[in-house]
Amino acid sequence: MSQVSAGTSNNSFHFPLISDKGLAEEKLKDFILIYNESYPDDLKKILENEQQKNLLLSIFSNSPYLTSLFFKYSDFSIRLFKKTPDDLIEEIYSELKEKQFLNQNELTHSLRIAKAKTALTIAFADLSGHWPLDKITRTLSTFAELCLNLSVNFMIREAIDNGDLSHNIKDNVSSNSGYVILAMGKLGGYELNYSSDIDLIVLYDLDIVKYTGRKSIQDFFIRMTQRLVKIMSERTADGYVFRTDLRLRPDPGATPVALSMEGAEFYYQSVGLNWERAAMIKARPIAGDISAGLAFLERIRGFVWRKHLDYAAIDDIHAIKKLIHEHHSHTRIKLEGHDVKLGPGGIREIEFIAQIHQLIAGGREPALRIAPTLPALEALCKSGKVDTAEYEILKDAYIYLRTLEHRLQMVNDDQTHIMPTSNSDIERMSKFMGYVDRAKFEKDLINHLNCVQDIFNGLLQDTNQTQAEDISLSFPLDEFHPTTLKAIEEAGFSDSKKIYTIIQNWQLGRYRACRTERARTILKQLVPDILKIFGQHKDPDSGIIKFDEFLSRLPSGVQLFSFIKAQPWLLDLLAQITGIAPFLANQLAKRPLLLDSVLNAENFKKNSSLKKLQDNLDEQLRTALDFQDVLDITRKWTNEGKFQVGLQILRGDTDVIEFSKTLSNIAQTSLKTMLKYVEREFAKKHGIIKNSSICVLAMGKFGGFEMSTTSDIDMVLIYEANDMESYSDGSKPFSVNHYYARLCQNFITSITALTAEGKLYEVDMRLRPSGTAGPLAVSFESFKDYQSGQAWTWEHMALTRGRVIAGPKPLQKKIEEAILNTLSNKNRDPGKLLLDVANMRKKLVDNFATSNIWAMKHIRGGIIDVEFICQYLLLRHGADHPEILKKNTLEQITALSKANILEKEIANELYKASHILSAIQAMLRLCLDNENVDQEKPYALLLTLAERFNTEPDKVEALILENQNFIHNLYYEIIETPASEMLIDEPSTNLNNK
Repeated sequence: MSQVSAGTSNNSFHFPLISDKGLAEEKLKDFILIYNESYPDDLKKILENEQQKNLLLSIFSNSPYLTSLFFKYSDFSIRLFKKTPDDLIEEIYSELKEKQFLNQNELTHSLRIAKAKTALTIAFADLSGHWPLDKITRTLSTFAELCLNLSVNFMIREAIDNGDLSHNIKDNVSSNSGYVILAMGKLGGYELNYSSDIDLIVLYDLDIVKYTGRKSIQDFFIRMTQRLVKIMSERTADGYVFRTDLRLRPDPGATPVALSMEGAEFYYQSVGLNWERAAMIKARPIAGDISAGLAFLERIRGFVWRKHLDYAAIDDIHAIKKLIHEHHSHTRIKLEGHDVKLGPGGIREIEFIAQIHQLIAGGREPALRIAPTLPALEALCKSGKVDTAEYEILKDAYIYLRTLEHRLQMVNDDQTHIMPTSNSDIERMSKFMGYVDRAKFEKDLINHLNCVQDIFNGLLQDTNQTQAEDISLSFPLDEFHPTTLKAIEEAGFSDSKKIYTIIQNWQLGRYRACRTERARTILKQLVPDILKIFGQHKDPDSGIIKFDEFLSRLPSGVQLFSFIKAQPWLLDLLAQITGIAPFLANQLAKRPLLLDSVLNAENFKKNSSLKKLQDNLDEQLRTALDFQDVLDITRKWTNEGKFQVGLQILRGDTDVIEFSKTLSNIAQTSLKTMLKYVEREFAKKHGIIKNSSICVLAMGKFGGFEMSTTSDIDMVLIYEANDMESYSDGSKPFSVNHYYARLCQNFITSITALTAEGKLYEVDMRLRPSGTAGPLAVSFESFKDYQSGQAWTWEHMALTRGRVIAGPKPLQKKIEEAILNTLSNKNRDPGKLLLDVANMRKKLVDNFATSNIWAMKHIRGGIIDVEFICQYLLLRHGADHPEILKKNTLEQITALSKANILEKEIANELYKASHILSAIQAMLRLCLDNENVDQEKPYALLLTLAERFNTEPDKVEALILENQNFIHNLYYEIIETPASEMLIDEPSTNLNNK
């Protein structure tokens, strides 16, 4: 199949037209003269094929460079009409790879001939529409990669022969050399232009290089790199291969052309700039010691992909964007002389849009770490960072502008991206782009440029423009500035002098967060908005005082202040957090970058399935290099999740049911993940025990999907082995009991250990069989026997919320069946059950007596009374109604109603009362210091609760009391009164275990 007839795959393709018929016909005559002598039959077929003939004529009239190649390499050119471009490229590559170059001149000559043939083939594939843009740029890039590899291998082989290098040769001559070529820019992203130069960074690893020469290692590799540049870029009678640019290396004005990896790594980690982070997105090793190059990029991964969103760095990115904008601010987009790469709406702006989003979010989302521009934009679209409509606009514009850039370069093989200025040249280019009408060409091009420019101008839009900024605020030490005092009063504050003094202290650097000049500068810029936002809140003076307390606890301020400056809307959220939620404020003071997670709230939105949470955490863990990384990443992910869900309940964006369920799902996901990694790490030393397994049984609030932001983890660890006498198969084997005891201790430590990211959770194991007297891990048979014959009634009450959250399915099923059998025991004595429950409640009252109605858990008529009612009824009727054995208290109430165990009206009231108390308790844990319910309740909290329950702030306590009275009366009716009538003499429960 001929190339031309095959090409129709690119939907945006315009077949090039003839711009100068006279010139084209003249060149065609020359073509006929040359080819008729050697290829008469082929020539006839070409001239009879209208499409092939027109393609030839368009090339002759539009591209002097391609025309010259056509005539210079006539033996090869004729094959363009007889074979597919894929076949021809494969032939060119194979011919180069098979050659044994005897000297540098032979290498240089062969590479240039291959370049000419490759250029012709790719141009034909492009102009005929046979290949889409990504295939064109990728083929140009892979050819450059091949040329570099052949050149480096030639020089390394020569160095070995000369006695300068003595490394062991593995899969190829360069693979263990320590010398590596990093591709940057378009070559790194497989996006090479038709006449592009290649951007390289050349490195060598001193720990790998086996240098035995007489001069220094640095001198040796500098000379080798200079030779490489000459091989690639020197112009000879055969042309050149690729212009080569080494200026993207660290500090190019002061460093040699080849750098040690140690020096480069130190540079990036200590003084690397944000534009260099952006450049490194496309970096990849393409020649020499590839494994050494990959290891280097892995070591500087933290420089490129920041673990936290770097909002201080966004100031620099804003500055880059501003420079680009200011450079073009007075430039009207027009056809004549427009730079389609660097001009307004050009290719560089599309690349910048992708890279800025990648720099901000790529550290948290590995799926965004993609070098090529279009796939990067697609990934950003899928992740919600780029709007779908904008993605389509940018994609179409990128393909169009890159195609035009190629046409501009095909004319004379110039590295240009600037439109011509003369009418005749513009007319010729419009024809080369396939337009009959120049006006349509101009309209399409300018439309693409305008669309890109609009999107670019909206990128990182500085929304931090408020009326408050027009006020000149000054805070001199010797007096209260009257204009500033007036501005504070007009913003809504009562004690303007006190607020003035607070802000003055910030600017004096009284707190650690304000001690650097940069922090004070950014905070000063934020002051007008701080006054405006806090002035609109429920209690402005109290709000800013609490914000000041928050600032006093911050370890540093630049990141947080830069974050707010980049995302000003977060200031309102911060005012809400510091004003009403001390728990969240304390978390934020310890880890200000928790605010990062607010921009990724999609990860923990309500109704997030376990699968979605697991996929999200797994994606984060893709970057983990070792077990310590697993610990830190899992903690960071979990803490962000708890923070986000806390914000949701604080702002009224979620209901307490979803709030608790999501927190429980986050805990389940993190613990399930930790168990997997702990088992894997443990097996490295101690091996595994064949045909054995372990499960995690969630208990308490965790098991009942009722967790809060401060909940610990109640759990029981249960294992099973076919052969209890067997040993593990590791280098340090253990017996079954010892193995799982040690494994479980490691698992608990992985949850409770304090790392740089804090703890995962506190763990409570007292609900295991025999409580603190029992082993950390219990065998399944022991668990089953204990529950069926030895457990106290209160332990069966606790078991009503037990659910398996991790472990293999077969053991999970056994545990669930054992729990069901225990809870639905038909032989349970109803009288003893009633007395045990009543006695248990009495002991809790004796130990935790309170008359404070805000003590939602222990107050009579509080949450414990609801749980005791439900758990008693589940154990009393579970044998006859197994469908009531739900894990969650509210679901238990609903099930008891459906089974007619609770009257529908009473169940509805109990559900409502329990729901209200749980919602208030969730808010109290966020909004009271150390959950101290005895402290005075902030008015902002009362106002928030009143809004949630459609009442007045001064009636919130009456609402609480009303629901507690209902619950207390119901408890007396169902448990207390019947038990009293049975004349309780001695308690039958034992609290020593729990």
